[in-house]
Amino acid sequence: MGARSTAAGCAWWVFGVTAIVIGCGSDQVQPGYYGAMDAAGGGSSSSSSSSSSSSSGGEATGVSSSGGDDASFGEAGTPTSAACNMNGRWLVAQRVLADAIGQTQASHNWFYYEITQNADQVKVTKGLHCGYEVVAVSSLGANVNSQSSWPAFLLYDSDTGRMGTMEVTSSGCQLSIEKRYTVRGATVSFYSDPNNPMPTLSQEASVDGGTPGWETWDPNTTNPGITLTVSEGGSPLGELYCAQRDWNQFDGPVAANSTTFSVPVTWAPDQDALGYSGSSLVTQASVPDSDASQHFAWFAKLDPAQATGTDTEICHAVRSLAPTLTPKALDGETVIAGN
Repeated sequence: MGARSTAAGCAWWVFGVTAIVIGCGSDQVQPGYYGAMDAAGGGSSSSSSSSSSSSSGGEATGVSSSGGDDASFGEAGTPTSAACNMNGRWLVAQRVLADAIGQTQASHNWFYYEITQNADQVKVTKGLHCGYEVVAVSSLGANVNSQSSWPAFLLYDSDTGRMGTMEVTSSGCQLSIEKRYTVRGATVSFYSDPNNPMPTLSQEASVDGGTPGWETWDPNTTNPGITLTVSEGGSPLGELYCAQRDWNQFDGPVAANSTTFSVPVTWAPDQDALGYSGSSLVTQASVPDSDASQHFAWFAKLDPAQATGTDTEICHAVRSLAPTLTPKALDGETVIAGN
């Protein structure tokens, strides 16, 4: 496996859809048990128990004169206008861009939303986090696979209860979804509060859930936090073990009667690298691309027969449908195999 080291600072930032790497100092990690997932800590956010001009966000396709009500969605409310209607089930594909040592990489995040709208008020009644990947845009950019931790994302991270507005404007509609924090690889209930610093390697969560800290979210390993597999140009570089916290917020214009559209995304990451194996290049510095138009989310209304079943089956369908329903969220980038 190679040397296992810890980083005192932060490494691959992943915003639900973005990976951003920053350099870190390191010391040695001894092999050993790195803690089970803290069900008590993560339970408050459990989704399994709850059940282009991309810069402007104004580009829309799949227009429906009715606003696209989904007859199979039993919790639909009454919007102010049928032309600005978010009631129903949605695939959300988020894409952001990062730059590292002259190279560029994109992060893709996938979500499933069931939304109820009354007047202008929007509520996510079920919000699943279906995983993310990072893919190279430039020739030497990095690819990052987080697939081993996807079941934990689905179990511990949730957008259920997220609020927003869909308002009628003179030019169409305006969608705003509130700022929300996502925690990965650590006690969700504690670190969802941005005033609590993210855990370092010495701060392991207790098995009984009484003490918050990092948790092992990859069921196939004993690595701390989540496990990210990093490669470059088809060649493996190593693995990064980290705890992450990031926030995102959606806000932008939407054409009237749209069932597929994009809105701009704002976001910020916070992360502690807990260790790595292989090449230290997995901790090379990276920053978000300065072009705000490169950070956006595409929403696509799902038909009644699409993305149904258990939460795991829904997320598998969301990842499979995203390249077809929201191709501009990929922006020409290649999806990592196995998604």
